[in-house]
Amino acid sequence: MLPANLLNSFYWSRMFNVIMQNYLLSTTTCIIWPENADFSISWQHAKPPDAAIINIRLRDLEQSFAKDVVDFAAKREELLNDYVLLNPFVEKLTLSIEKSHCQNFIAFQLDIPTFIDAVINASRFSIWRSSNNKFLFVYNKGNLQDELFEHRFFEDQSGILLIERSITDPSIFDLKTNKFVGPRAENPKQLYLLDRYNAESNTFLHGNDLFPDKLSNLQGREVILAAFDYRPDVVLKYYPGAPSRDRAFAPDDTSGDVEMDGTEERILKTFCEKHNCSVDIDTSEADDWGIAYRNMTGEAALGMIARGKAEVGMSAMYTWYADYVALDMSMYIGRSGITCVVPAPKRLASLWLPIEPFQPALWAFVFVCLCVEIIALLFIDHARPIIIALSERMRASEEKKNSWARNFEYAFSTTMLLFVSQSNKGTMVNFTPLRLMLFASFLNDIVITSIYGGGLSSILTVPSFGQAADSVERLYAFQLKWGADSEAWVAGIRDDESEIMKGLLRNFDIYSAEQLMVLAQTEEMGFTIERLPFGHFAVQEHLTRSVLNKMKIMVEDIYFQYTVAFTARMWPLLESFNEMVVMWHSSGLDKFWEWRIVADNLDGAIQKELMASQYSNLDDIGPVKLGMSNFVGMLLLWLLGITCAFLAFLAELLLDHMKRSKQVAESDVIEIREGSL
Repeated sequence: MLPANLLNSFYWSRMFNVIMQNYLLSTTTCIIWPENADFSISWQHAKPPDAAIINIRLRDLEQSFAKDVVDFAAKREELLNDYVLLNPFVEKLTLSIEKSHCQNFIAFQLDIPTFIDAVINASRFSIWRSSNNKFLFVYNKGNLQDELFEHRFFEDQSGILLIERSITDPSIFDLKTNKFVGPRAENPKQLYLLDRYNAESNTFLHGNDLFPDKLSNLQGREVILAAFDYRPDVVLKYYPGAPSRDRAFAPDDTSGDVEMDGTEERILKTFCEKHNCSVDIDTSEADDWGIAYRNMTGEAALGMIARGKAEVGMSAMYTWYADYVALDMSMYIGRSGITCVVPAPKRLASLWLPIEPFQPALWAFVFVCLCVEIIALLFIDHARPIIIALSERMRASEEKKNSWARNFEYAFSTTMLLFVSQSNKGTMVNFTPLRLMLFASFLNDIVITSIYGGGLSSILTVPSFGQAADSVERLYAFQLKWGADSEAWVAGIRDDESEIMKGLLRNFDIYSAEQLMVLAQTEEMGFTIERLPFGHFAVQEHLTRSVLNKMKIMVEDIYFQYTVAFTARMWPLLESFNEMVVMWHSSGLDKFWEWRIVADNLDGAIQKELMASQYSNLDDIGPVKLGMSNFVGMLLLWLLGITCAFLAFLAELLLDHMKRSKQVAESDVIEIREGSL
């Protein structure tokens, strides 16, 4: 007969070897050895395990860090910066999960309550995570109080196996698990007997699966969703008798009855149809996307998941890394682009209307042509008396009048008169070279003025507009203010180091819903809007049809990210939910649901207007009736000419008056001199 301690070790070893060979070989197993362990396990592998076995001994836990291959100091500093409370046990578990990828855990006796609290924290602190965890809790019957099994952990985890050794016969082990399935009102924490193992005969009483599939049929278990009305991803309609329930309301309050729809909510609803569960929403704190922290606190919808009030978070949630380190996320649901509706381009001021028909390069060419004409006429007119003198036909008076100043005056005035289709005082030109030059200039000027007239006619009847801040570069160059109702709109670019993104963030502000309603009427800033995967837009309430009539959507996204569903760490349904998302994408329902839900729940006219505004500045850019505003520029030019002419006339009068006064004074002086003589 073996001593009692050896016999106990033999029974423990046989029992653990059977379970290990059948259930725990494929993934790493962490064994938490108690301080007063009075037995050992002799592993007998019928086949080698596919992963390691990590032994964590509570007896010399702090001293074991010196023997670890991986230093925890950097991780400890990172967690302490997040205001996380640590202890050696949590640190060791975090290190084992993150570096060794532990998914199976074995805990003994009175260490089980400590382990449950530690593994909840360690799974949150580790950047590596798994939803396929298995937990073995080993204890002697009567050693643990029943209150332990009321812990929330037994309601949230499906892969739990309790090994209870009999007091009367140490070779008998009762194998139990938690219910997990069924409505929460029916206590899914409760335990039931799976099988009974006899270590002496190495047999099971029933031969049942010790880790039964609890996820295929959840038997009406509620999946708690943290979300808010954000169409078309999540649509909430409250009315008495609606099929679902909002946990934010009292149980007997019919105003909490809600009908849920939306592209993302339908995925969860379809998932529950397949796995026989139901969706309950909780909007008690979900007024925004919020944020989750590693110390199990948070704000708004994501904070509800962090604190355990909800299991899943939806409403167009992006792959935010700050929340990913505290929570888990599904595979991507869709591509979402963040863009802006900006003030529509303004009509160009009529002051510049006279110069609009030609581009700057063409105006430069016209100026060069006029200069060439002036220079040519200048030299021809200057050479004319000389050539005529050679033929002895020029009067002496004309030869004396010939000078460069007079020639330039003639060339400049003639060129300007021809340019505006005017004659030169009806004077006859009897010099053949000059006549040919004037004819060539006239032909050149008439072509230029005809083109100018045609261009002016077109821009007079078709409105012309300036540029809008409808691209990332223009939004940055125009320094346009833009805003939204949450920090979540720009969380994805907060760490972007590019100068353009930094400049855009400096111009971004957060406003309340009431402030946005007022600012939307000013047409002085941009407002965020979400571009959905298949061409539609998620439009907020302050962007009404009257507001969007004066706005234009940007032709490109400021940035884009992929939307996901955030879940609690170690959520056992995550893998099945990801499979559902893959099936949803591959079936093409993602596109069909977006079109269907947008048609049912959003304003189709607004959707069409936003789509059209990407490609044009106005709905109708056809001819319009001319008004005085079309001629302001020309009238200003005419007034400028009249003013200059009037000033020139006054200057001539003044000069003539001064000249006459000087002549009178000179004549008076002469008369005085003659009288004195």
